[in-house]
Amino acid sequence: MGRRPIVESDRTTEARWLAFGRAIALPALMLVVVVLAISSYYPFHWDPPRVKRNEVSRTAQGTLRFGNMNAAVSSGTPAWLDEARAAERIEIRLEARAGNPGHPVSIMMLARSFWETDFAIGQDHADLMVWFRRVGSNDNGDPAFRVSGVFSPWRWATVDLRACGGRLRVDVDGVPRLSTSLPDGSMRRWDGGRIALGDELNGGGPWQGEIRKAEVRTPGYAVDYVRPGALAIPARRFSLPDHIAPFPPNNALEWMGVPLHFIEFVPIGFLLVVAWPRRVRPLVAALLATGIAVALTAGRLLFLGRHIAVTDVVVSFVGALLGARLAAWMLTRAPGPTSGSRGSAHYANHD
Repeated sequence: MGRRPIVESDRTTEARWLAFGRAIALPALMLVVVVLAISSYYPFHWDPPRVKRNEVSRTAQGTLRFGNMNAAVSSGTPAWLDEARAAERIEIRLEARAGNPGHPVSIMMLARSFWETDFAIGQDHADLMVWFRRVGSNDNGDPAFRVSGVFSPWRWATVDLRACGGRLRVDVDGVPRLSTSLPDGSMRRWDGGRIALGDELNGGGPWQGEIRKAEVRTPGYAVDYVRPGALAIPARRFSLPDHIAPFPPNNALEWMGVPLHFIEFVPIGFLLVVAWPRRVRPLVAALLATGIAVALTAGRLLFLGRHIAVTDVVVSFVGALLGARLAAWMLTRAPGPTSGSRGSAHYANHD
């Protein structure tokens, strides 16, 4: 067995192969990043943090009217919450007339954050949506209850929600529309927070319409949040929605996105190694890919309904590292007799 020196044509073949790979990898990398940016920010509803004019107003009849930016929030946790949790009993009456939104929006809610809701009454097209935190639901009260055909544009509807004795009942205009059992101890899961009308507590999309009553009753309390002074309604508000999702994910939908983010960054790690003009370690390429993931994630702060998930950044690093290792392994097997590590093998075995 002997050894032979690599001839110049061998080196030329490998150099051409690497140059060809780089020429394709760089535009491919840019294309992948553009596609990820589009998927991250679509539908491109620009909504950066800024001071907004509050469009909640009180009419001559004493009702509250809501527009494109709504801020009507209680100052703290309601006094009736402890009693409602202990007795596992609450009654809510909502009298509202609404527009016709194309996606679920909240009309009235008790929540701690965008990700933690005790109850919410909302609208999805003509349907009534009820999120009720209970044993078996997630922290946002999902899955929600749906009652079809409740809302017609600018027609008053009266919704009575009653949770008592292990049952949840919803009447619309005095007609029973929903009755279902609740697991024992459901309301003891409530964490409290603040009451908000016409929008999420901090984030989400606005509800457009008018409310003339938003009353909560417990054995010892009766509070109508439409009455003057019950809620803070500032003329202007600095808008900084809850963009950061819980870590780890707290619902099945968020977990379903984890493999997708992993797969998305495998080609980025791969292409970074191939496109780099000099040899780059897979770990360095994975860190560079993570920087891309962080930049794309931070950009979501500027768009309505986009959220930052720390889990996405973590799995992006793992996916990029896998892709980078795969590229490094393939580059050590570049075509031609000079198989070996990139630029380090100067001789090949010869029988």
